[in-house]
Amino acid sequence: MMRGRRIAAAVLATVGLLLLPSAVMAHWATTQLIETERFVATLAPLADDPAVQDRIITEVTALVDQQVDIDAVTTELLSGLGEALDLGPRAQAALDLISAPIAAGVRSLVADVVTEVVRAPAFSAAWQRSVEVLHAQSIRLLSGSPDSLLTLDRDGTLSLPLGPIVADVRAALVEQGVPFAAAIPDIDRAIVLAEVPNLALARVLFQVGVTVGFWLPWITAALLIGAVLLAPRRPATARTIGVIAVGVTTALAIGFSLARTAIAAYAGPESSALAAAVFDAMTGYAISTTVGLLVLSAIVVLVAWWLGSSAPAARGRAAVSARVAQGREALGIEPSPVGAALHRWRVPLRLAVVALAALPALLLPALSAITVLGSALLAAGLLVVVELLAVEPPPPPPPAKARAPRPRTRAAGG
Repeated sequence: MMRGRRIAAAVLATVGLLLLPSAVMAHWATTQLIETERFVATLAPLADDPAVQDRIITEVTALVDQQVDIDAVTTELLSGLGEALDLGPRAQAALDLISAPIAAGVRSLVADVVTEVVRAPAFSAAWQRSVEVLHAQSIRLLSGSPDSLLTLDRDGTLSLPLGPIVADVRAALVEQGVPFAAAIPDIDRAIVLAEVPNLALARVLFQVGVTVGFWLPWITAALLIGAVLLAPRRPATARTIGVIAVGVTTALAIGFSLARTAIAAYAGPESSALAAAVFDAMTGYAISTTVGLLVLSAIVVLVAWWLGSSAPAARGRAAVSARVAQGREALGIEPSPVGAALHRWRVPLRLAVVALAALPALLLPALSAITVLGSALLAAGLLVVVELLAVEPPPPPPPAKARAPRPRTRAAGG
């Protein structure tokens, strides 16, 4: 019987630990990537990122120059001016000489306007519209919807539409009286945000993740908790699971760091800063969850050691019990029916306190090291309060022994 419990606990723990990385990624996909509002909220801060702004300024300026051909427009304007004024050959040659500086000045003006538009607060609205379009089309693409405007190309590029930004730049140029600004057409171009080498595989993983993403974290947690409850030596089993979980989450965090470096290197020198900024925004939720699980695993290891049978742990528990007793005496807490009930039900009460303290970490949008540490401190504080109030009633006094009757003595001469 005991051997069967050990084997069952080992199987549950092994399956749960193997599913842990997949549970993190599935939870990230279902909570952060699928919902448009959360996705937009994740990428919205990128509008203020200098690396993103610089890249967009460069792309939009080059795009306007390409669409308008400022050099040709300037040359035609000066030639028309010379013909209208009936200038002589020398004056016309002088106009031709200043054509290049005027074109450079116009190009500088366009760059200044683009910079002003991109760095203005109103740019956030245009950025948000672009991200919303990107997300809606990406979800349709990954889900295989026929309404998707994106195509599943082999190189797996995901791009951000520049149309709304160019429209704002055109309006700003028209407002400043730039002659050719109204001729800037609606742009159907995009800036590459990321490249996924195998987008077809991403589609399969996305569709599978949507199906199991919500339940997989809870299944993983149930397997690990079940392994601890089923094991004959629960503290030792919890400590072993915690140590392995620390290793798994550490490896996952290192994997995110290596992926960031690889993506930045793959994007090239011109786009590395943009790729790194987008990667940080996209994976921030998953990294926060991973670090939170790492801290939680370390806390599990410490608690399991504290509840174990080692001599240092036993001495620590004895010292804490003595401190709690001193605290009761200092606060004047006397035995009472409530204290006796709390002492009688102290084990399930401790479990309920831990579950109650874990609610903030579970209900907040993202699991993080701060939420885990906050829940741990809350649990420790509540447990101290319970221990102070759970006063063991004094043992009843031993029953008084019946006094044996004294033997009567006969009277003398009786």
